[in-house]
Amino acid sequence: MNERCTIEKSEVTAGKACPECSTAMRCGRTTLHFERAGFCADVENVNAMLCGRCGMRSIPGKTALKISDAVERLFRAGKDFDMTGISFRKLAS
Repeated sequence: MNERCTIEKSEVTAGKACPECSTAMRCGRTTLHFERAGFCADVENVNAMLCGRCGMRSIPGKTALKISDAVERLFRAGKDFDMTGISFRKLAS
């Protein structure tokens, strides 16, 4: 896992306190899972602030909106296909 955080400082303050347990959060990556009407989609390696104590994840607003918009478009397009899931990940270059 790449521990280098690429979240813009204007969106997230490094070491911010977890809203659930007040533990300092750290930069990391996570996988987001979405389900809609029998379809599922996973978006992997998303930059996030992570709490090592309770597992809370915080995704910066701009990133969360971009991912949500893309996944919703895929769910709308996918309703006409015979499939059960879509996975997103960046392949190693």
